[in-house]
Amino acid sequence: MRLGIDLGTTRTLVAAALDGRYALASFDDQGEFKDHLPGIVARDPASGELCHGWAAARALAAGAPDSLRSLKRAISGLGPDDLVPGLGASALELYTGFLRQLRADLFERSTLELPADDGPLEAMIAVPANASSRQRYLTLEAFHRAGFRVLGMVNEPTAAAIEFAHNHLGGLGKRSPKRYVVVYDLGGGTFDTSAVSLDGRSFELIASEGIGRLGGDDFDDALLDAALAEAGLTRASLAPGALAAAQELARAAKEGLRPTTRRVLVDLGAALPGAPAVTLATADVYARCAPLIERSITLTEQLFARLAERGIDPEDGRQLGGLYLVGGAVAFPPVAQALRARFGRKLQLAPQPHAATAVGLAVAADPAAGLLVREAVTRHFGVWREGDAGRDKVFDAILGKDTLGGAAGPITVRRVYHPEHTIGHLRFLECGGLGAGGQPARDLTPWAEIRFPYDPALLGRDLGGLPVERSSALAGEEIAETYTYQPGGMVAVEIANLTRGYARTYQLGQLT
Repeated sequence: MRLGIDLGTTRTLVAAALDGRYALASFDDQGEFKDHLPGIVARDPASGELCHGWAAARALAAGAPDSLRSLKRAISGLGPDDLVPGLGASALELYTGFLRQLRADLFERSTLELPADDGPLEAMIAVPANASSRQRYLTLEAFHRAGFRVLGMVNEPTAAAIEFAHNHLGGLGKRSPKRYVVVYDLGGGTFDTSAVSLDGRSFELIASEGIGRLGGDDFDDALLDAALAEAGLTRASLAPGALAAAQELARAAKEGLRPTTRRVLVDLGAALPGAPAVTLATADVYARCAPLIERSITLTEQLFARLAERGIDPEDGRQLGGLYLVGGAVAFPPVAQALRARFGRKLQLAPQPHAATAVGLAVAADPAAGLLVREAVTRHFGVWREGDAGRDKVFDAILGKDTLGGAAGPITVRRVYHPEHTIGHLRFLECGGLGAGGQPARDLTPWAEIRFPYDPALLGRDLGGLPVERSSALAGEEIAETYTYQPGGMVAVEIANLTRGYARTYQLGQLT
């Protein structure tokens, strides 16, 4: 059995490919079946052990002081070995522990009839389109360590586009004028909007925009801050465990809102003993959230504007399959209201917005579906170099966002030059956009610093403490950098002194 696993910020969902059907798994939690595992980690007050999922949710509700909600978001900016404050474990250890719990629950408490050999589970997985390569590596490695065999990794909006096409296969034949779908994916912690082609059974990422930290968690915080202000409390006055419990309380209140709701009751005492229950006007809460929603709409409009560069008329409704709304946070009433006001008839809500990614992944994992997924680079990747005479540092954009890769193979980029310095001091980073003069802008993620000996006399020496000096004597040396970008988002670079015949290879996506 092949699975599609949407490792979400708030909820993790699993869908299985079953003879052309794609069913969601449910989990038995003390006699009640749930369609997801919550992204919560907590230290059990009784045993002192870390627990995950529903057990962690109960520990959090019981007042566990060491707890973490929205695991995916909390570690998204961390390296694999970075410690998570308060829990005494690294980001990779926490991710792996959560996925081991998921695997155990799939075998022991799910509605899926899995093979009894307890071997590796085959799964197609996804990451936010705007995820950094460090986050992609962390996700892949955690799945491997937890006992899954990863069939492939796609971007979450692409998986949602696959689910869209699966639901509309009858209307997307060879004669269909529909060329693409734009996915608006607002989850618990991230926002992505992506245009994906609908060419037969081939799915090609055309263009993508995203915000690494924007989602339902921010709406929870807006509601909680309003409730705390009404009660005369502040977030800073709460212990970490109490804050996480209060945020979960706010999430539950938010998810109970309907378009006709005018006031919302938040019983703070359920999470903060002695705190009062407060009633808030939804209009006030929505006003706090409006700037966040507007950020997502602005990026979506930018994405539509960029489609013209690919020969697509964004105003031609015959070509557009729809602005497809997925992710749990699209159920928040002001999101739909704002989108409807801006995009009107282009909107199309997924049948199960919170489950669209998991179902799309299960379709992609099914060999019988016969799909071809072709992803593109979703963030700019480049390097700061030592400048020429009279200049300090120069940013070299190695891979531009939306560079299209092969269906399964890597993208290769090569730089050849003659050095002007004794040491190549290269500082790699990713970013969501480029500003004036090609400078990195928006959601910068530093990767690593590499020092390579351009001067053969420095071979074998520790370069960390040596100065980078200009040297005209090295003009005869020829240096080559060869970058290999894998479909999963990993980047390797080989730096070679072609003149002297020595080289070093660095796996950039695996550096903390």
